Amino acid sequence: MVLVLTVLIIYFAATAAISIVLQKKSKNLEGYYLGQRNLPWPVIMLTFAATWIGASSTLGKSGLAYEIGISAILPTFATVIAFAVFCLFAGRIQKIGQKYHILSIPDLITKRFGRLPALIASAIIGWTVIGTAGTQMVASSKILQMVMADDWEISYQTALIVTTVIVIAYTTLSGFYGVAYTDTLQGILLIVVIGVILPAAALSKVGGLTNLAASLPEHYFELKFDKSIASYTVVYLLYFLAGPPYWQRSFASSSSKVASKGAIGGNVIILFYSFAVTIIGVCALILYPSFPKGISHEMLIPLMVKESFPPILYALVITSLIAIVMSTIDSYLLLASQTLCTDLLLAIHPGVKQETQLKLSRYSVVVIGLLALVFALRMENILESLVLSMSYFASAIAIPAMAALLSKRAKKLGITMGMIGGFLSSVLWKSVLGNPFGVPEVIVGSLMSLALLIVGSAVDRRETIFLE
Repeated sequence: MVLVLTVLIIYFAATAAISIVLQKKSKNLEGYYLGQRNLPWPVIMLTFAATWIGASSTLGKSGLAYEIGISAILPTFATVIAFAVFCLFAGRIQKIGQKYHILSIPDLITKRFGRLPALIASAIIGWTVIGTAGTQMVASSKILQMVMADDWEISYQTALIVTTVIVIAYTTLSGFYGVAYTDTLQGILLIVVIGVILPAAALSKVGGLTNLAASLPEHYFELKFDKSIASYTVVYLLYFLAGPPYWQRSFASSSSKVASKGAIGGNVIILFYSFAVTIIGVCALILYPSFPKGISHEMLIPLMVKESFPPILYALVITSLIAIVMSTIDSYLLLASQTLCTDLLLAIHPGVKQETQLKLSRYSVVVIGLLALVFALRMENILESLVLSMSYFASAIAIPAMAALLSKRAKKLGITMGMIGGFLSSVLWKSVLGNPFGVPEVIVGSLMSLALLIVGSAVDRRETIFLE
């Protein structure tokens, strides 16, 4: 385990070095939140991919592949299709962001429709990203605790404090520059270690693809498509269209071509990575015909690497797993800060100077991170109950955000009604009615949002600015 600690320290030192080197570049709001809008496509590509890749798409997918075979890859097809649609709009997002100095979805709504709908959007986005940052902190600490508890008896609390303090530090210092370039480091680490080395080592361990296919029943290699894939595609599409991290990366691109190229490249990485993780899970079926009792299938990657491969590979894999969750925490911490210190603050007090906003932004990253840490340490169940469902969030934001981006006919009343109606109808559909007929609440909420947006915009006769 000394080797694991050594590799982790080297990785943490690298993230610290990146943030220290880049902190001087974050001198204004565009620098702190968008990296001065000059990030090159390889960085945009890797930060897109690193933001999507998480514990569930790694540990969860490998565990599912162990249980059902290569059909575990099918939800990824829905993700890739949905992300491909978002790629069509990434260039437009970058273009208007740069031309009109737009920093976020609420900022776009403010410039087109005024402060009231922007305030509603900011409240919904802020609540969601703060809650998401907190739950990702919990996830990272649990991974660290699970893989190190046997050797070092590291507690949940210690693991949580270590990972949170590191992420808060580099995010506070360098803002989106630090987030993007640490995401780049994390993305390279994930691709090389979990995307290439581990699948190759696993295949070699089981005797190659031919022996793998001969050793397992045929149904493990059958792709079983069903109606749920279409549903997943719609749901993921709404998540991408409403997702502040994906808009932020488009805004931060140096040109519209870079935004599109980076998004497409990130999508390719997601598909490649998902195939690699699925292969790992299927190979584990041969290594562990019966899984050890008391251990979740989601822990098969650390278990398999620890017991079957050289210590250096185990150290690299553990570091990669920690990097996976850190790459999500930093993004949501920064987004939470932006929502509170620019979007909400400007909606209430539009005259606040940029210098003041920038200072508040740095302070707020620390405060938000520490508050989420306290909740995660003391009241984990309360933190989880505070998290606004991403389904509710997407129901409220996806259609109005795209209307603000693309539609000349969208009006203030329609945008406002769409956000409120989408949110309330999705809550009613899921929490009160229990998702009748198995229809996801995000689909119902988004359809209601669209209907109300159309009706409200038709009724509203006021002139609205359209950003060309």
